[in-house]
Amino acid sequence: MTALLDSFFNRHERARIFPFAGFILLLALEPLLAAGLATLHIAVEATYLLRCALALGLLLYYCRDYHELRVTPTFNQALLALLAGWVVFLLWVAPYPGWLGGHVTLSAAAMPMQTATDIFWLICRWSGSALVVPVIEELFWRSYLMRRIDGTDFMAVSPAHVTAYAIALSSVLFAVEHQLWFAGLLAGLVYAWLYRQFQVLWVSILAHVTTNAMLGVWVVYGGHWQYW
Repeated sequence: MTALLDSFFNRHERARIFPFAGFILLLALEPLLAAGLATLHIAVEATYLLRCALALGLLLYYCRDYHELRVTPTFNQALLALLAGWVVFLLWVAPYPGWLGGHVTLSAAAMPMQTATDIFWLICRWSGSALVVPVIEELFWRSYLMRRIDGTDFMAVSPAHVTAYAIALSSVLFAVEHQLWFAGLLAGLVYAWLYRQFQVLWVSILAHVTTNAMLGVWVVYGGHWQYW
């Protein structure tokens, strides 16, 4: 199996692709998963927990391969990451028109918050969005894809030297992943700039964590469930 995988991706590529790809695969299979869970009388919210559990399991499996995560941000870099995350959050919840991906006509059902079980699923949803998703997305979009665009041996490409083309293309592709595509494009550009500027992936991750954490608070306490 390892030899077969090596014919398509080396281990460094697998470590950054598979956690994200596994998450997206289970997202695509969500209707089937939900139907299967329903037969077991398990809430549909468990599908999100399954996605995060798979991604987290793969992150742990490949943890020794994440050399970029061994470099920690300075205090000033962490503060800037928090500020950037707040800025992206504000950009995300701005009232965009429909042609920019805005939620003009979209309605979304609120997650129930009546029982302890409801609160458990809500915590799982917020935790996955704020803690797991930023790590797998920054490893894939910024550490891997942005550098891979500039060179086949992406590990040899310094974040400080990635081209404007790589930043733009990876950010456009990142935007396509999101319904709010224009906000996603702006977010991708900010996270990419942070990685290029400081060469510390944790800076981008921390900014992404801040954005998603604040968005979760906005969704729950403001009732803006369309963002989830």
